[in-house]
Amino acid sequence: MTAIIVEDKDVQLNKDIDYIRSLSFVKAGKAKKKSFEEAVAECDGRPASEFFDELRRQIKEHFKNA
Repeated sequence: MTAIIVEDKDVQLNKDIDYIRSLSFVKAGKAKKKSFEEAVAECDGRPASEFFDELRRQIKEHFKNA
């Protein structure tokens, strides 16, 4: 399971998250209100840029021989 926690409202990030929510294998929900630091610590969070870099890497790897 991967949790994405967004602290700031960023247009491109919101578009990326909307795309992820649209995927059939994704279940998305709203978390209870916590401080950003508490939410990150609870789910072993990482920066969005790191998450999307890894996502892109996995997509490229998956379709490398397609």
